[in-house]
Amino acid sequence: MKRLWAVLVGGILALGLSGCAVATDRLAGSEEFVTEEALPGFSDEMVTSGPVPTPELGSVTLDTQRSLIVTGSVYLTVDDPFVAANQIEEIVVSAGGRIDSRSESADINGENPQAYLWVRIPADQVDPTLEQIESVGVVESKTLSNQDVTLQRIDLEARVQVLDDAISRLRDLLDTASSTSEIIEIEAALGDRQAELDSLQAQLDYLGDQVAFASIGVDLRGPEAAPDREPDGFIEGIVAGWMGMLAFFAGSIVFAGMLVPWLAGLGIIAVVVWLVLRLRNRRRESVD
Repeated sequence: MKRLWAVLVGGILALGLSGCAVATDRLAGSEEFVTEEALPGFSDEMVTSGPVPTPELGSVTLDTQRSLIVTGSVYLTVDDPFVAANQIEEIVVSAGGRIDSRSESADINGENPQAYLWVRIPADQVDPTLEQIESVGVVESKTLSNQDVTLQRIDLEARVQVLDDAISRLRDLLDTASSTSEIIEIEAALGDRQAELDSLQAQLDYLGDQVAFASIGVDLRGPEAAPDREPDGFIEGIVAGWMGMLAFFAGSIVFAGMLVPWLAGLGIIAVVVWLVLRLRNRRRESVD
């Protein structure tokens, strides 16, 4: 019995040792497989130029907050457009905005002055700033419009993020490159990706500036250039009627003054014709 038990124990130990040897061989083979396949060398496919791949849903983190570009214009009648332009510039700057352009003009004799400003107002300060601007004069017209560029911003941010990841991977490959040809190919791919990234980043920065600051055109003109307004009440109606009557008589006087030279010329012609006819009649009478 003792011999039988010894044989059984020996057989079990032999089987166990053989199983461990087989497992060790398989583990060594798997490590060799991972080393060759999971860490591949640089290939041409990694630097092939082409469009930036569209990120799959969930692969990038994007801000879904709406992005609006606000634009508009304001036409004001003021006593002095040049002075009003200075006031509006102070209002915009104090609100955290800026003046992108300003122009002033007048006739040769200094009449009909007008000014135009292209102002940039922070998006969260548009309403209170416009109220202050409108208080400088009389509002003749005003327009505001919004353009939603949320999808455009999201697309640019996604493409920038994808290019950032691609550049990071190429830089890692550059650190592990083992030949001159690989280094040249990786650096060429890095240059292409970096140029595209810079272009997209510039577009994203410009879009962000358009969203952050509203663009408003402010047109300033004197009272003489103000459009005709309808009277709002009885007194204003009387004033408007009186001014209209004066304008009518003033226009009539001007028109009469324009007719005087014509009437004088026609009178001279009539006198000449009358004299000619009278001389003819006298000659006929003398002949008879």
